[in-house]
Amino acid sequence: MNSIAITGHYGRLGSELLTRGCIPINADITSPKVLQSEIESINPDTIIHCAAVTNVDGCEGVLASKARKVNIIDTQLLRTIFTGRIIYMSTDYVFDGRGGPYKENSNPNPINHYGMTKFMGEQIIRDYKYAKDIIIRTTILYGGNKPDFVTQILDKFKDGYAFEVTKALSGSPTYVSHLADALVELCHLDWTPSVINIAGAEVLTRYEFALMIANVFGYDPKMVIPTQALQQNGNIAPRPRNAGLKIDLARKIGLPIYSVVDGLTEMKDKIRSEEHTSEL
Repeated sequence: MNSIAITGHYGRLGSELLTRGCIPINADITSPKVLQSEIESINPDTIIHCAAVTNVDGCEGVLASKARKVNIIDTQLLRTIFTGRIIYMSTDYVFDGRGGPYKENSNPNPINHYGMTKFMGEQIIRDYKYAKDIIIRTTILYGGNKPDFVTQILDKFKDGYAFEVTKALSGSPTYVSHLADALVELCHLDWTPSVINIAGAEVLTRYEFALMIANVFGYDPKMVIPTQALQQNGNIAPRPRNAGLKIDLARKIGLPIYSVVDGLTEMKDKIRSEEHTSEL
């Protein structure tokens, strides 16, 4: 069985992968000697590169330099040091949102700094031309150990007031536990393409996603008011409007792909289980 290490093990996806037996790289990824020593001691077959700056609005301002460092330069460092396979986690934000949902061979054209840094990270992996490397594109992750779109919507429902959600942005909501399952299975396949989309089965507007959250968690969907406004919650960075990912290839090679309802239902059951445990 292939051994799998991960960068960014404190993050949403990385922490989920830890529960599946992946090995954390506990070294400063910006320090070549320390990183090389850590990788040599672990001796993994594959590294899933989850470490990234993903705050889209922050990347337009105070986090711009850090995003370049982590998403581009550190990816180059990791690819230079490690001689095995890297699975590089990317995003549908490498596209401009004019023609989604996107296939693996669609032409990237990022419209914000975050998307540009992730696209440049992709280019590093491509330029190295290590035959077993894989670029994974995913989007709108929810679940796990950090706030997300679902938890934000649930908080609004709990406030008890009607609220607006945009219909002008679309994507493929992806439950992080399902993504982790697919990544672990991917690591043990004999053959894989160099780029694979792994995301939820449906492409939804944020408004449609909010309605689905209401239905699964038992809230009144009439509390959700549709709007065409894009600049909600203080958003600064431009977003790809018509985004999302086509997942036909992932299905073809046998990776598990789940519906958004599957993900939300699993998330609801997990939340209620944790609430019950805390009351004991």
